[in-house]
Amino acid sequence: MVGAAVTLTACGVPLIPTLDPTDTPTALPSAAPVPTPTPSSVPSPEPTGGPGSPGSPGEPGAASACTTDRLSFALQERPGDSGAGSFFWDLSVTNSGAVACTANGYPRVQLVSADTGQPIGAASGLEPRTAPSAVLLQPGDSAFSLLHLTRAGAYGCPLIPVTELAVTPPNTDQSSRVATPNPIDGCADPAIQLARTGAFAASPVVF
Repeated sequence: MVGAAVTLTACGVPLIPTLDPTDTPTALPSAAPVPTPTPSSVPSPEPTGGPGSPGSPGEPGAASACTTDRLSFALQERPGDSGAGSFFWDLSVTNSGAVACTANGYPRVQLVSADTGQPIGAASGLEPRTAPSAVLLQPGDSAFSLLHLTRAGAYGCPLIPVTELAVTPPNTDQSSRVATPNPIDGCADPAIQLARTGAFAASPVVF
């Protein structure tokens, strides 16, 4: 057998090596496992809202609607804008609460009989001189609605003295009584509409 092995090597044919039973192959190192991110390790996206985003602090959308119990009311004459058959008042609402609120839309007003204390005539319509726009009222701030009133004497109806208006802000069904700048006349006819209201604005309307 030794002679055969030497003869094969001398002929240039390589011998096939064999493993000793005690030898074992060396394993190749395996790649380290890639960790799977867990929900807690994934960074949360940064908020995209900026100063002008809806709902940001200080924006109208971040405050609730002004309600009657959070407002104080007043009426002011506009003598320079009054004519023969009609006249104008400014209705102002002031935030008397401790937090900001939003005035947005048209208030509703109705004349109140000075004799019975009951509303008379038809509720107000809309005065189109201003378009609705949300007005953010911080505590102490005011918003203004232009009231356009028609003189009751032009309708030939039974006249009733009026010294108050019932004012209902938008987005609420509670009204408040507001003293008129001076006594006026109302109509006993429930179908006659003597007042129209403008949308709330940050300042009085200028003609």
